[in-house]
Amino acid sequence: MADKKYYTREKVVGGTKYIAQFNGISAALDAVDHSYIDGSSNISTRKLANYIFENVIVEPKGLTPDDFDDVDDFNAVLSWARDVMQGKFREAEDKGTAKAKG
Repeated sequence: MADKKYYTREKVVGGTKYIAQFNGISAALDAVDHSYIDGSSNISTRKLANYIFENVIVEPKGLTPDDFDDVDDFNAVLSWARDVMQGKFREAEDKGTAKAKG
């Protein structure tokens, strides 16, 4: 098994630069597990956002949903950070899933 690799990506939303870190697929699975609404099979957006702000967004630190001026910026950052968390930030040739052509 290869050494664990962490990647960071940057994005500017609403004039603020955000840096998100890919922590591996296990961390993405933990995010989902920690985000369920008790007693249901539904995911809480707030719980998921809190997990992402604590574990995926590395700059700026200590974000909360109330740090955003509007829901559009909040959703843009959360959606992008969720993609980074799930490993959906690489270019196609960087994924390492394509078989070598002979």
